[in-house]
Amino acid sequence: MVKDWIANHRPLFGAFLETHIQPSNTRRILTAIPRGWKFFANWDQHRTARIVVVWSPNVIPTIYKSTAQAVTCGFYIPLENISVTVTFVYGFNAVEQRRALWEELESMNASTPVSDHPWAIIGDFNQIIRSSQHSNSLDLDVDISGMDDMVLAMQEAEIFEAQHKGLPFTWWNNQDANPISKKIDHALINQAWAQSFSEAYAEFLEPLQSDHAPCLFHVPSMQRRAPKPFKFFNHIMDHPDYKETVRTAWNPSIILLKKDLRLINKRHFSGISQRVKEQEAALSELQKRLLTHPDPQTAAMEHEARSKWQVLAK
Repeated sequence: MVKDWIANHRPLFGAFLETHIQPSNTRRILTAIPRGWKFFANWDQHRTARIVVVWSPNVIPTIYKSTAQAVTCGFYIPLENISVTVTFVYGFNAVEQRRALWEELESMNASTPVSDHPWAIIGDFNQIIRSSQHSNSLDLDVDISGMDDMVLAMQEAEIFEAQHKGLPFTWWNNQDANPISKKIDHALINQAWAQSFSEAYAEFLEPLQSDHAPCLFHVPSMQRRAPKPFKFFNHIMDHPDYKETVRTAWNPSIILLKKDLRLINKRHFSGISQRVKEQEAALSELQKRLLTHPDPQTAAMEHEARSKWQVLAK
């Protein structure tokens, strides 16, 4: 599922949060990312890799700093001759524990060159920035503890919210009877980023199998170059090695195998791809409603739709 998401949205790099993956089970990460991609996990700071950074072969990464709540990386994109700094965040649940994260961001801005270069801070902060980022914001019992700490840290670190689109809330509590949605995932940037990529924006998409909305950062000024398709040139046939090369590579058994596999697919999995797409669309629509105006009926329908989609998508 993750690999399909990457193929559809084509990011250059990103991060998985709250993976619960042990150092001895790196195969789980490798099977989740496209071939050729690499990763870094913050196992040195936490035994279950709270943050796993992944990147494509088209970028050159440098891991600047890794802690339990944040991994800061530099990414150089050779095709664009662009360098950016990105901090991937997964904040602790407790207000007191998150203060170390705020201090880290403030320190990076004050004592490293990051303040002079494009810097984005993205991830699950486990914290709303204002009361309107809680679906019950009109009630008096909204928990705003920790909010002032984050707002002050943003001021000290000289960072602010990036332009964003998509869902207004990014997480919900998975409780059908009393669904609550919040925006606790954020995309923050510094002034250098805003000046370098004025048209850039973050998009919060439907979670599908997760309870958090994934964040996709768009930078339209970066022209993504698709791989060149294979072209057959007629003059190759005139080369003396052509016939032998084709004869060696052409294996009749492959053709027979393709025929048999197509028959199996037609008999046993007819229409499955379309059914997956239809169920995914239904699930996405429910998640949009749930992360905009949550209610018990929508929450129950989302759970049912997600279960059906997971069965079909296996």
